[in-house]
This record gives sequence, structure tokens and C-alpha cells, in this order.
Amino acid sequence: MSVKQDISGTLRKIQKEIQQLPNITDRLNFILDMTLTLFGASTGSISIMDQEEKVLTIVAAKGMDWEKKIAAKLPFNLGVTGRAASTREIIYVPDVTLDKDYVKLIETVRSELAIPLLTRDSTVGVLNLESDKVNFFSPDIINQATLFASQLTIVILEERIAKEAFEKSKREEDPVEEILGYDPSILFLKHRIRQVGPSDTSVMIIGEEGAGKKLIAKALHYISQRKNGPFLTVDCSGLSYELLEAELFGAQSGKIFNPGKIEQANGGSLYIESIGDLPSNLQTRFFQTLRDKTMPNPSAKKKDEVLNIRIFTGSKRDLLEDIQKETFSMDLYYRLAEVPLRMPPLRERRGDVPLLAHHFLYQYNKQYGRTKTFSTDALKALTGMPWSGNVRQLQSVIQYAVLVPPEVVLEPHSFLQDGKRETESNAKVQSFGVGTEILSPSENLSLNIAIERLEAIWIKEAFQRVSTQEEAAKLLGISRGSLQYKIKNNQFLDGFNT
Repeated sequence: MSVKQDISGTLRKIQKEIQQLPNITDRLNFILDMTLTLFGASTGSISIMDQEEKVLTIVAAKGMDWEKKIAAKLPFNLGVTGRAASTREIIYVPDVTLDKDYVKLIETVRSELAIPLLTRDSTVGVLNLESDKVNFFSPDIINQATLFASQLTIVILEERIAKEAFEKSKREEDPVEEILGYDPSILFLKHRIRQVGPSDTSVMIIGEEGAGKKLIAKALHYISQRKNGPFLTVDCSGLSYELLEAELFGAQSGKIFNPGKIEQANGGSLYIESIGDLPSNLQTRFFQTLRDKTMPNPSAKKKDEVLNIRIFTGSKRDLLEDIQKETFSMDLYYRLAEVPLRMPPLRERRGDVPLLAHHFLYQYNKQYGRTKTFSTDALKALTGMPWSGNVRQLQSVIQYAVLVPPEVVLEPHSFLQDGKRETESNAKVQSFGVGTEILSPSENLSLNIAIERLEAIWIKEAFQRVSTQEEAAKLLGISRGSLQYKIKNNQFLDGFNT
């Protein structure tokens, strides 16, 4: 029997069988299994559209591990699936290895067919059919799959499957999924969070400024048994000894003792940012407090109360070096770093930039009453930027682009700051001997060349501030080997001597 003859039979079977299935997950998986079998696809997925946020959420998938499935939210314009949703057209990629915009969620996929599930006015979702063979889907199969998808859309709407799947995804929001991303490094981190979260271990989170260390601490807290208890934060950077002591341990004001965050967080969790900046005397006191489980409050009524708190800490640097320099307590370190976790910087997971950018765009559109969108070039420009300030910098750039530039469709120039900042930036460039023309577009508008130019500026500036390659690499947030490679291969650093 041909695929054409099987379409109506498959749809009838789907309509009949889903009535007997107990929940929406089983129904969606059954629909997907039947569809993949019909068209001989090895893997695939069904995504449902969030009409407000303009993001596709995968609600059923075959061949994709659980972590990727729940993490995968695909914005419009991103990858094969996003393009199918935004253009409302079928997208067929006969060889995904040749598509530079392809988002790899399954290693074995070689060809992919993305069919939007459409009504007259909106995109309900996207049906993805995939094969482990190059150019697997023939024109006839694509035509038949398109016909099938149009009829499947009717079934999904009539049976309220799309609405139920969307409501389920919103209802079962996962604290770990507040950490947006499907880069392998982020998926591995989320897996570790799920392993460690339910325990009561202390976790030290290593990561650069603005990378999202606090999000990890919150996720750890809210998937633990302490989730109904307090979650408080303290930042050690920039506080005087006296203020930090009062912030952590409390302070006496006349006859009244104002409790610190350690006591306030009792029964819950406390996240301490920049723990490496904690003064030595307070390190000793903090260690003793945790070791003895004693409340900092000197009140007689509190003497017998046991401290019951979970500690998360964040650090921008490796504290093992501080231990060797004897500026950080080894005893305290090993009490706080029972499990160390690393939050990768944004430049190490550039594939997540479009997802994060769309997330912030949605937030600020809603906050400021705008309806701005990204052009394809804008997303490419964002993905290629250095992001030394990490996710926090990206968020700031998107906020500016929503609030200030007049254009509704954001382009690469929409992310340039105002004249004052641009003047300051140009003055900075001039100060270390690179003309501002390096930042101006040339005849060749390749973003790779633009990035190469910008990297040359940053590398030269680093060597204006420090004298060795090791120090410059640390300042730039890359390895010494990476720095040497860039100096050797960057055309704008030709003849540059360190």
C-alpha cells in the first residue's frame, strides 16, 4: 500500500486510539510514532507554538534524550524548525551538515523536513521528520507529508491537543529550565543540578561576571526539600568589613539585635556571591558557624537553636590559587565546595544566543509595550559578538534595542549604543593606536571579518594593560593557546609583536 493510501488510514487510527490514551504525553507520542512510521523517518518531533512569546516548545520527540527535549525552545528564525514556523513554508534540508544555521539536537540526523502546522491565521506548531540518510525525502514523500500535516493540524485542534500540550508545558514549568539553553555544556550542567539539587550538599559555582551563577543557585534551591523555605543572597564584593559582617551575621542596634542573612535563611538556602572577597576574619567565623551549626544571634532565647541552612557560593576565580596564597581558608573551601559546578561563559555556547535574545526581547517588548522583532542578520550579528559581559550584557543590549532605536525590525545597527557611548568607544580605540575606521563597514560585509577586526582591537588593548601572554589571555577570558592561535592567524594582527 502506498503512503498516499495510508494517510487517511493513519489519521483514522490516530483519532480512534488517542481517545483511549490517559494523558496528553501518551497521545502526542502516539501521534509522532504513527507519523514517523508512515513516512519511514528515523527520528522526529512535534513542536507547539507559544503565540505570545513566539517560541516553539518540543512536546514530543523520538531519538532525543530527555534533557534536550525539555530544554529545547526554538525561537522564530532559528534553525530549520524556526524558519518553517516564521515563513509558514516547508523547509527541507537534504544534508544538514551543509546548513550553517542547522541546530543539532540529534547527532544521527542527516536530512530534515520541517512542516508548519497551519491555520489560516496562525502557526500551531511544526512537524519535523528526520532521517539518518542524506537526501532521504523524495518530492513525492514531501508532498504527501504536507497533505498529512494539514489534516493532522485539524485533528490536533479538534481534539484540543495543542491547547492541552501548551497548558501542560506552562503548568509544569521546571526551575532548572530557567537556565535557558541547549548547548551540550548547559545540558550537562542541568543534569548535574538535577543530581545534586535534592541533596543537602554545599555547592560552589564557578563562573564569570554575568554568566548566571545565581540562576544555578536558585534552581538548586527550588528543586530541593527546602523549596518552601527562604532563599536569600549576599554579595561580598564592594562591601566594607563592617557592612559584610552585619549582612551575614547581624548587628546590635542599641538593645535590639538585627539578624543577618545566615539567621534569616535558616530552614532554607543562602547564596553568597564573590565568596573569595570574604575577609579572613569573617572566613574563620563563617567556618566555625557552619561547623558548629550555631546561630549568630547572641540572644539567650536563641542559644539552643540549631542552624539548619544550605549554602551555595559563587566565585569568578579559582579559589585553589587563593588557598595556595593563603588568602582563603582551606577548611572553609572544602566545606563550601562539596560539589563544584562551572557555569560556562556565553562565548562558549554561542548557539544559545538566539534563544536568550528572543527571551529578553519578549520580556522587554511586554514591559515597554513594543512589538519589535529580529531580522536574520540581527541574530547572526548577536551570535558573533564577543560577549565579555556574558548573559547580563546580552540582556542589557536587547533592553537598549527595544527601548531606544525607532525601527520595529531590529538590524545589526540597532545594537549600537547612543552617540556619547560611541564617541567614548572611538576614543578608547584611538588611545591604543587603532583607527576608528576599523569599526566601519568595508566593501566586504562578512561578519567573520568584522569579528576578526574586533578581536584584533581587544587583543591589542589587553597588551596595553598587561605585559605577558598569560596575563593577556586571562584578561580576555581565553586560554594562552587560543590567544597564540588568534595572534598567528588574525589578518589584522599581522606583524603584531607581544
